[in-house]
Amino acid sequence: MKRMHLVEFEDLPWVPAVMRDGARDVLDVLFARVHFYRPLAPKLMAWMDATGETRLLDLCSGSGGGALAIHRLFVKAGRRDVAVELTDLYPNAAVCDRVSRLANPHLQYRREPLDARHAPPDLPGVRTLFSSLHHFQPAQIRELLGSAVAARAPIAVFDVAASPVLRKLPAFLAPFVAVPNLVLQFLMCLLLTPLVRPVRLSRLAWTYVLPAIALLYAWDATVSALRAYTPEEVLALAQAVPGAGGYVWESGRLGKALFLLGRPR
Repeated sequence: MKRMHLVEFEDLPWVPAVMRDGARDVLDVLFARVHFYRPLAPKLMAWMDATGETRLLDLCSGSGGGALAIHRLFVKAGRRDVAVELTDLYPNAAVCDRVSRLANPHLQYRREPLDARHAPPDLPGVRTLFSSLHHFQPAQIRELLGSAVAARAPIAVFDVAASPVLRKLPAFLAPFVAVPNLVLQFLMCLLLTPLVRPVRLSRLAWTYVLPAIALLYAWDATVSALRAYTPEEVLALAQAVPGAGGYVWESGRLGKALFLLGRPR
């Protein structure tokens, strides 16, 4: 089965923020529970040491789960000097406020929209993406990586890797795999929503009274699995970017995670 770039509702600008953010919050809780980011932190630390950078410019931050989890892991490892600026095309106002209340000079959430494909070249740091690469089509990924290369900015991308089992299945079996997963993800959202903090009545209403958040989460999580890339695919995209020869590239898997790292030679 080849990669399928079906529509995720999270990507649509007309989707209400309460639904988009509600689904993102549930995903952050899930990743926190399974410690998805824990094995990624040492890899990113080593990459930052190789670049000499002590700052992360996080793109597509969403609810901030990936960047904030990595920052906590850095602090736990004694790397308190690392600063993180979170950004998104659709900034999460609630997370902006939460980050602001932390009053941590090393954490900032940019309130203005920022397109990951066109990050300003004067913004310093290693450009990171956590669990968001699958939202981009191949041409958009080349554009995103090309922007980093043009700015001579290091980049580190982490996402859920494409399932080898799923990729081996014939395409006509996709609906038979997707339907059970939709049901599973819907139930997962119902189970995890009470764990999201802070508790919001709007989130509870749109999950349990009119389950729009649960339906959005189930659909997007299922489509994400069909959209996921392999390490070989993202490395090929990186190497096709103009100027890519002036970069050191590395891609692979860490457990179920995909990583792509690039830095100027």
